[in-house]
Amino acid sequence: MMTSDRNNFNRNNFLRQFAVRAVSFVMVALLAWSGPLVTSASAVGSGSAAEVVSDRAATELDRTAGVGTSDQLEGAVDSVVGKAKRGVGRIGDEINGDGTLDRVEGATDQLKGKIKRDVGRAKSAAADAGEDIEDSANGIVDSIKDLFD
Repeated sequence: MMTSDRNNFNRNNFLRQFAVRAVSFVMVALLAWSGPLVTSASAVGSGSAAEVVSDRAATELDRTAGVGTSDQLEGAVDSVVGKAKRGVGRIGDEINGDGTLDRVEGATDQLKGKIKRDVGRAKSAAADAGEDIEDSANGIVDSIKDLFD
């Protein structure tokens, strides 16, 4: 019985590690794909106090509401801000013909928002897939245990 428990533990451990690696790979691939779209990045530890608080709030939101929720929320906000800037640019064009910069910034913010939202959805889907894999692995292990009991 002791060997069976050890084998089950090793299988569970292997499946969990595989799930974590798969989810990590998907996240890295998404970040690598979206990397050229991000214009600047700050070094770890070089952020201001506001950035640290913002990062902690995002982490807590993701912990309580689900992985990727903070990215989805930031994306929605950026998209709305972009849409508003585009509207201001259109009004500027109608008034004095000088709203091009606002329209371009608005379109950029909208695109950035959509990308953040999609990244958040992908993170959430990856986390759900990891949980599903873990649940399936546990179900298989339980079925095997029942078979030998």
